[in-house]
Amino acid sequence: MKNVSFIIPNYNAEKTVSKTIKSIQEQRYKGKIEIIVIDDKSTDNSINIISKYKKVKLIKNEKNLGLASSLNKAIKTSKYELICIIWCDCVLENEKWLDEMVKAYNSNKKCFVGSKLIIPKKYWNKFSFYDKVILTKDYETSLDKKQKEGRPTLFDKKSLFEIGLYDNKTFRIAGEDTDIVQKLQKKGYKWITTSVNILHLHGFYKLSLKKQLLNKALPLAEATGVNFRRYGIKSLSNKHWNPLTSTILYLSLLIIYINIASFIIIAALALFYTIKVFKYSKDIKIIFVPFFKIAKDIITIIGFWKGFITKKQEF
Repeated sequence: MKNVSFIIPNYNAEKTVSKTIKSIQEQRYKGKIEIIVIDDKSTDNSINIISKYKKVKLIKNEKNLGLASSLNKAIKTSKYELICIIWCDCVLENEKWLDEMVKAYNSNKKCFVGSKLIIPKKYWNKFSFYDKVILTKDYETSLDKKQKEGRPTLFDKKSLFEIGLYDNKTFRIAGEDTDIVQKLQKKGYKWITTSVNILHLHGFYKLSLKKQLLNKALPLAEATGVNFRRYGIKSLSNKHWNPLTSTILYLSLLIIYINIASFIIIAALALFYTIKVFKYSKDIKIIFVPFFKIAKDIITIIGFWKGFITKKQEF
């Protein structure tokens, strides 16, 4: 039975990190497990919460290094052959989760394993309105039993060192997972997704609209631009509506004769998005969703091309 090092990158996760740790400790796995939490200079009470777990190794960054650098630092201190990376706002679905992940890993001599990321209804109902607006697509995907790919989660430590670990010179807080998947696949590693899930609690943080757009959407768009420059269209998760198609559509507003058609399409897409949100969240603030959708599109376009040109996710 292979031994596993769990790595939890933490930043201001006082509302969820204890749930993450407990879900790992509850695993009924016969191999050895270590839990490493690397804190990236949190300013909330999460350090005190993590410190209460005596069997958890806590690494405290002296300054904020970013996600990719924190992951690399933790991987280098890990002692077991398999690395399992779990975000601080995620919970393992059940006590047999790790058994299923390792079983999938053992089915192929050269692979890394993903776990589907879902938002259960009981958590969804606790999210704020704008968290639901942002996460509607993720929630809808959670309800889709045909979902194929999950978040890359379980790795052979040797494979991570083989590709030079996470690219912390290019990525700070987003995009590093897409990059590492592409690098592993180029080296011949197969991406396997299991039937067990990770429960996503992101909405517990009730982020403001400003933070949703500038602290989440913008850096993610920058990272998407970097990865598109590196790997092309295959790096984009949505092959139909993505920063490329939205750029063309919004630029068309400046072109005479077709600008009216572009305006109608943009308005129709905003309305369609609003209807989809309303399906899962009945709130009077729904009237603001079309404007939010357009604002997010514009921020995504700016961030995408900034990342593409600068070749760096630097927000």
